[in-house]
Amino acid sequence: MKHPGFLLAAICCAMLPLAFHAETWFQEAKRIRQEADATEARSKKFEILPDCELTEKSVKAGATFKDKGERVIVRRAVIHVELPVGREKGSVVYKYRDRKVNYNGEPAWTGRWREPWAMGSFTYTVRATYKGNVYVRQFKVGRNGVLTSSPK
Repeated sequence: MKHPGFLLAAICCAMLPLAFHAETWFQEAKRIRQEADATEARSKKFEILPDCELTEKSVKAGATFKDKGERVIVRRAVIHVELPVGREKGSVVYKYRDRKVNYNGEPAWTGRWREPWAMGSFTYTVRATYKGNVYVRQFKVGRNGVLTSSPK
């Protein structure tokens, strides 16, 4: 044989697809669910970050989740939105909306509402179950973005 390197390269190229088998979509989904269902001690690095918007005609209340700086998917997330719709006898009247999702990294609730813009703000709470622990965070959103954020 004059070209032993060619033969070695041909054998390596033939074996290459076996060495680098990619995960199928179903395998990836199963792995993500198993990671979300895992139970671990409460993480001090878990964050619920706001993803919200208040315009004259619409409202968006959402969140993204990070653990140790990397985006993650939670097992269960609930977004509870408190929308001010007016005043009666000096007190604010609210309507409530909920959005519940499973195995999601970016849950959101959106709606077409004019009243929160007129009132100046709305409030929403995100409750997430991640690795067996429940994390809760509340956000108050005004015309200029998030006004306050607090663990609940």
